[in-house]
Amino acid sequence: MNVMRKIFFLFVLLFSCLTASRLSAQEKTFKLISYNVYWGMKQDSTEHKSKFSQWIKQQDPDILALQEMNGFTQQELQKFAESYGHPYAFIVREPFADGSVSFPVAITSKYPIVNVHKIVENCVHGVLIAEIEGYHFIITHFHPFSSEKRVSEIDQILATVKSKPDDWKWLFMGDLNSVSPLDKSEYDNNLLRDFIREDKKKRPYNENLKDNELDYSIQQKILDFGFVDAFKNFHPKFEPSAPTKLFYDQSKHPLRYDYLYVSKNMKDKMVKCDLIKDDFTDVYSDHYPVVLMFNK
Repeated sequence: MNVMRKIFFLFVLLFSCLTASRLSAQEKTFKLISYNVYWGMKQDSTEHKSKFSQWIKQQDPDILALQEMNGFTQQELQKFAESYGHPYAFIVREPFADGSVSFPVAITSKYPIVNVHKIVENCVHGVLIAEIEGYHFIITHFHPFSSEKRVSEIDQILATVKSKPDDWKWLFMGDLNSVSPLDKSEYDNNLLRDFIREDKKKRPYNENLKDNELDYSIQQKILDFGFVDAFKNFHPKFEPSAPTKLFYDQSKHPLRYDYLYVSKNMKDKMVKCDLIKDDFTDVYSDHYPVVLMFNK
C-alpha cells in the first residue's frame, strides 16, 4: 500500500510540474522598448555609455529598438548590449568614413536575432527587419524634414510587409516624425502647424507640412493597412512623446512622433503599452521611449 501511495504522489508531482511548465511557457511575456536616444546617447558622457546601460538594465527589456545610434559600430553596439544582458545586436549601418552622421537604427535582444534584413536605400536613417522568437520586427526612423520622403519610406515598408505571409506577426516601431489622425483633436489648435510654418522661415528645408497644413497621410496609410497603434489602444487620450524636459527642436508644443504598431493578429497578445517618463528619460533624450508588454 505504501508503495502504491508513493507512486501516486510521484505521478501527481510529475503531472503538476509538467502543467506548471506548460503554463509558464504559455504565459511568457515579452517586454519591448523603442527609444530614440538622441545623437548616439550624446547626453551620456560616461565611458561606454554606462548611465544608459544602467537604466536599460533596470528596465530589463527582452528586446530593445534604438534610433539615432550615431557613432556606434557593430562591435561597439555588441559590447554595449552585452553590458545590460543582451548577447544579440544589429545596427543598420556603421559610421561613414567622412565622419558625417546617418542616425542609424539598431536592435538588441536577449534572444537570437535571425533573418536580418538591412535597408539603407530610399530611407534616410535605414530600416531594420528582423525575426526574434517567431515575431517580425521593423525598426526605422523616418525623414525629419520631408513629408514627401516619408511617404516613400512608408510605402516601401508596407510593400515589404505585404510581400510576406499573411500570418506573420509584426511589430513596427520608431520615431516616425509624423502626426496621427488618432491625435487630430490635439493638433486642431494649430500650435504645431504654426510652429512648423515659422520654423521653415529659419530652416527652408523644413518640408514637414503638406499644402501648408499638418500631414496625417503617413500615419493614415499605416492604419489603413491594418496595423494597430499599440499606445493608443491603451491610452485613448493624447499623451506626447516629445518634448522631454531636455528640449525638442522640431516643436516646443506637445506632440507624438514615437510609435509602436502591431499587426492585427497581435492585438489580443498585448498586455499594456506606455511611455516611460522618469528622472532619466526626462533629460537624457529629446524623446520619451515607448514600452510594450505582449504575451508569447
